[in-house]
Amino acid sequence: MPPRIDDDTRTKILNAIKAGKLSRNAIARKHGVSVGTVTNIAKAANLTSAFDRSKGKNARAREAAKFDAEHARARLLIDLYGDAQRLRERAWSPYTQIVTGPLGPELVTTKLPPLRDQQAAYTAMAITLDKALKIEALNTGDGAEKGKTMIGDLRAALGLAYEAIEAQEDQEAQEAQDTGEGAAPAE
Repeated sequence: MPPRIDDDTRTKILNAIKAGKLSRNAIARKHGVSVGTVTNIAKAANLTSAFDRSKGKNARAREAAKFDAEHARARLLIDLYGDAQRLRERAWSPYTQIVTGPLGPELVTTKLPPLRDQQAAYTAMAITLDKALKIEALNTGDGAEKGKTMIGDLRAALGLAYEAIEAQEDQEAQEAQDTGEGAAPAE
């Protein structure tokens, strides 16, 4: 059985426990006693929570996870804005498709994609931007109002783009009708 520690050492160990700056092992090494002795002194003084490092570790782990999540969201945000930009470029780029003509299949390139493809690109872009704005609001913490305003602005811009596409399609249809290209053969 180990010898009983003197009151002076016991007081120093108790003060070290209360200070909370050293771990149980460090206190034991500093005072030349076992870890169990330090634990018993802490229990006798009802200070066992002084060694409960799980709270600190969990808090640090939560902070690290939060930082990792913020970093991942920031990276995803950059990617989503890039996706939206590529979808917009695609909606306004020349469009090549295979068309079956009298001589068989041939490649035809138009100035713009068909309206349904432009609409699909803008729908995908709107969804992408909406998700990006939600992620951005998470990262800033106060982006709710800004997000609502930006979504309203985006909605208005998409409406204008849709009207421009419709007007262009109407103009092309009118031009085709005027030149007789769009007229159906009489039977």
